Amino acid sequence: MLLYTNMTENSFLYSTLTRFGDYYPLRLKNQVGSLIEDVRDNFTWVQYNPRKNIDREGLSITSLDGGLSGKPDLDSLYEYHKETGIVLNETHFTIKTPVYKYFKQWLDPLENYLGRTHVIRLNRGGFFPPHRDNKHSNIDSFRLFLPLNYNKMQNFFLLENNRMEFENGMLYFIDTAKMHTLFNTGETPFYFVVANVILSKESVDKTLEFLHG
Repeated sequence: MLLYTNMTENSFLYSTLTRFGDYYPLRLKNQVGSLIEDVRDNFTWVQYNPRKNIDREGLSITSLDGGLSGKPDLDSLYEYHKETGIVLNETHFTIKTPVYKYFKQWLDPLENYLGRTHVIRLNRGGFFPPHRDNKHSNIDSFRLFLPLNYNKMQNFFLLENNRMEFENGMLYFIDTAKMHTLFNTGETPFYFVVANVILSKESVDKTLEFLHG
């Protein structure tokens, strides 16, 4: 009975976010400036989901231990569970890494609710296959997306076959419980942040404080 109650509550909380749209900007915008060069040159990037032969890399902004090994922070948690028997979800990755300071102007307002968060470098031909991140009935977090060098001629993010467009340096809510895919066709790597926010009444209320309009 308790599980049913929690699932119902989470579904309601998530629907509170989605009633404003499948994706929308938040009033959390900052200049990107030299940020890409800073994180590109000062850290060792790790293959994102190394089981897949896809040209994409990442840096953990939060992790299990505050480290930057990417294990299992940048892994498929499903595959990691199959291999190790250890059950992890997006809410377990809450310790800030040295990368966090570069993104604090966007993330500080939600720092008390951050789960697994990372910056991704999607190289030419890199992509995320069509997938859903959660079902509304068992969702424990929601996704925010921060594009750093989005180029509409080269970068494509489709949500239920509808293309989304972005303004760099602006934080967005995206309903990734719906089918979505992302790919880069350009020579320039596409840099962006994916932040999982732990779902709670407090985190939803805080996020909606930054709703445009």
